Amino acid sequence: MSLSNAYKTTRIIETIENYSISHDTNYSINDEQDGYHDFATDEEFWRRIISKPKSYWNKKIELHRFIVSEWVARVPGLYWADYSAILRRHSPNDVFEQSRNWIEFNPPGKSKKVLGGIGTILLSPDINGNVLMSVSAGCNASTGIPLLIFRSVLEILNIQQGDIVDIKGARWQQLDTEWSKRFPSTSGIPRGFLIIDSPNKIQVIRKGAPMIYHPFSIMEYEKGDALLYDYVYLTVEDKGKDEPDREYINSFFKSYSQKENRNGQYLINPNTVEPYFETQYSSPQDLQSTGDRAQLNLINARIRNTSFKETTIEELLIGLPKHYDSKDSIKRLATMAGMSRALLVDDAPARMSAQLVDYCLQKNIIEELIDRIIVEYPNIFE
Repeated sequence: MSLSNAYKTTRIIETIENYSISHDTNYSINDEQDGYHDFATDEEFWRRIISKPKSYWNKKIELHRFIVSEWVARVPGLYWADYSAILRRHSPNDVFEQSRNWIEFNPPGKSKKVLGGIGTILLSPDINGNVLMSVSAGCNASTGIPLLIFRSVLEILNIQQGDIVDIKGARWQQLDTEWSKRFPSTSGIPRGFLIIDSPNKIQVIRKGAPMIYHPFSIMEYEKGDALLYDYVYLTVEDKGKDEPDREYINSFFKSYSQKENRNGQYLINPNTVEPYFETQYSSPQDLQSTGDRAQLNLINARIRNTSFKETTIEELLIGLPKHYDSKDSIKRLATMAGMSRALLVDDAPARMSAQLVDYCLQKNIIEELIDRIIVEYPNIFE
């Protein structure tokens, strides 16, 4: 198993943990800050928000001619993280089939795209009837900005996917629950949404614009004698006229899980309103009870034990000193991974790397270590 698979496994564990809180829209009300910030594109918004998150909380945001989607990126803003573009790169070996008009990736190829921020979910209304949606200037829900639209606004304006809108002075609100702090790749992305609590904060210019979204899941499947895990997603283009064929989406995921004798099973469902296909968990709420949290830990342990084999650890031990080639750099990485520097015995970088990896294996935090490395050196796992 290559290091790229080790990182993919790390992010699959991260995905399950963050999926379990994706429905949570609780936030603490703070006073709005003076001033307005205008953004013309998804990229401009996220680059500025990620670089200086504290500068924008509770500030009023203006967006001009963005398109609404009922789907929300699994971790909004992940697509625009510096390392994500590198992770989305694919090679000819990642392609299963290709024509002039379309391309189908094999499971590792699809995983690269989801690792880089592709992937969306459709969430049920919260207990107050408010709905989490997103807007994108590029007609792509995976790259967009989340909105919490109040029920009263929905009842008046009937906001729908494909609506072209202007956002007028909506507050950028921090959520009470952040993305999993165990994983640097997502913990550095601010978790928030724009509050649309009045019809005056959103104006529908016209309806029926096209929108792309990406239902995704995690597939457990067989390949030879091995049990593997990969992401699966489908690009769906909603042209603003007819609702995309539900049967087509179902058919794709079902047939993809059986291709090449994969005998695949899906763990999470991207559509929590009307689940598309059979999955172990139909919604984030399924992972919130005490019993299901215990089951989640068992799933994470199974994925970890299946993927972090002896060969993978050896490859990590070989690759780590090539990038962390001094005592100080190893100590810095150890601190960020949660290991006290006092536990490291001064030695050659390769031997200190072995100490760090062994510690992380004993503490079951090897995925945190791998995720920290990818944030700093995304090319190491190519």
